[in-house]
Order: sequence, then C-alpha cells, then structure tokens
Amino acid sequence: EEIIGSTNEGVSSIKVHLTKTKKMQEIACKGVFIAIGHVPNTKPFKGTLSLDDAGYLLTKKGSMVQTEIPGVYVAGDCSDHIYRQAITAAGMGCQAANEAERWKKNQKKKKKEREQKKN
Repeated sequence: EEIIGSTNEGVSSIKVHLTKTKKMQEIACKGVFIAIGHVPNTKPFKGTLSLDDAGYLLTKKGSMVQTEIPGVYVAGDCSDHIYRQAITAAGMGCQAANEAERWKKNQKKKKKEREQKKN
C-alpha cells in the first residue's frame, strides 16, 4: 500500500494490506524490493522515473541499475526486457543493493564533510 520514509533517511517501513484478514500492517524495513513478474508493472513510477515505450524503467548510461534519481536503483523484470528471469533479477538486485550501499556511504561522507566545514 505505501512505502514510508524520507529523502534524507531513506525507507523506514512499509504498509501492507493483509489479504486474509483485510487489515493494514506496518512493517519496519530499510529497503524495498518489488517483484513484478513478466509484465513491467511500472505504472506507480510513471512521471517520476523514465520509462521506455514498452513500459520498462530506464537506467543511466553506463549503469544497469542506476536511475536518473540519485539513490534510486532498479533491478529485474521492471528494467530487463530481454531475460525477465528470476536468476538475472537476483543478480541485478544484488548489484542494485551494492550500488545503493555505496551511494549511502558517499552521502554520509558528504554530510560529515559539510559539518566539518561549518565548524
């Protein structure tokens, strides 16, 4: 239903709709991986992230997983219109996680440098 967090702090939790009980539940987490199957169900990202004519999310030139928005990465079926297989999605997911970790470390380093300049 909803991804909760902020640009500065990242994802903090998700709200899910439990289909059996019809209740909403909030689950604490630090990231989200959305598995969408063989149809690129990328409609929630239309207008925020760039899509190709078939609806797949586009990545920055030179990267298989980085989008045009810093800190936002894609993996698997929503960006891979050639293989669309779980094993390649898992590999891309690992790559995206590594890139996100590097980006976050770099953001912390930049923040620390800005704070040091203030003092």
